[in-house]
Amino acid sequence: VTDLKVRHGDLIASTEGRAFWIMDDLSVIRQRADSIATAAVHLYTPRAASLAGSGGGGGGGGPPRNAGRNPPAGATIFYRLAVAPDSANALKVEFLDATGTVLRTFTTQDSSNKITAKAGLNSLNWNLRRPLPTRIAGIVLFGAPGDGGARVSPGRYMVRLTSGTIVKTAPFDVVQDPRVTAPTAVVAERDSVAVLLASRITEIHDAVLRLRDIRTQVQSFTSRAKEATNADTLAKAGRALGDKLSKLDPRLTTKAGNGQDIINFANGINGQYGFLLGQVEGNPVLTKPVRERLVDLEKLWTSLRKEVELVESQDVAAFNALLAQGKLTGVVAPTKKKGPIA
Repeated sequence: VTDLKVRHGDLIASTEGRAFWIMDDLSVIRQRADSIATAAVHLYTPRAASLAGSGGGGGGGGPPRNAGRNPPAGATIFYRLAVAPDSANALKVEFLDATGTVLRTFTTQDSSNKITAKAGLNSLNWNLRRPLPTRIAGIVLFGAPGDGGARVSPGRYMVRLTSGTIVKTAPFDVVQDPRVTAPTAVVAERDSVAVLLASRITEIHDAVLRLRDIRTQVQSFTSRAKEATNADTLAKAGRALGDKLSKLDPRLTTKAGNGQDIINFANGINGQYGFLLGQVEGNPVLTKPVRERLVDLEKLWTSLRKEVELVESQDVAAFNALLAQGKLTGVVAPTKKKGPIA
């Protein structure tokens, strides 16, 4: 080692052979204390997280073998456990905004946001994104972020770690990409639109899953109603409703399962919102084309949403009335998820 330097909270070491190495994030070492070693749980105060950077290397296959790896983008949380959590003592890590609203949750018992933890030092990386919109298996939204929902804005945040009855909290800042020079209000407007777009994708996907559930039930009832006194009427109504649902589905969602499928299948409105989300996050400000396209999509979704609601409220009720005439139990429309809609 020919020289050492601390820069941005990282330790940089130069060595012979024209090489240098970086030990990322000295916050754990700087916060060292004897009491930590005997504590059941300790949460280190995170350093500020930047909205810059994406981690990884080029070419889609990671960095070259002889290249170093960048630290993971986002916020890295370090914590120490005296013993590893078990099934009876789950570990939960939550990220909250300045108002105390939980933005993202990771636990050792969650299949979608699962984390692993061991006795000793652990780390968890949060990519500074809200939860993914509702997923539909087997589809890809081309151009949309694939690693979460909309990004958070610069500001003050908090991490909360819960292990059994022990709760630890620590504040940290999320700072803007230093290359972004747009005023704070402009960035906030862009981020609010990103949140809106992600919420629309969730609305659409929830509607798709509900309608597919209804279609499955209708098909099942239609095939089982052959002995009903009004079997012919039921069969005709079931086919008509099934056809309506089948035609509505591709207008809501694409069938594309990968980046190449997009040339084979038309984009549903979910894919159009997803692509627009990628465009919003790819610019520091809301561009005029983005604003105009958003207006168009909002009009289209308003119209489509009315069609979905009519199917759920009127078409299903009419089909259930026919089932009642044939003394059969009716279709149960899945309950809409509750939540704020932007």
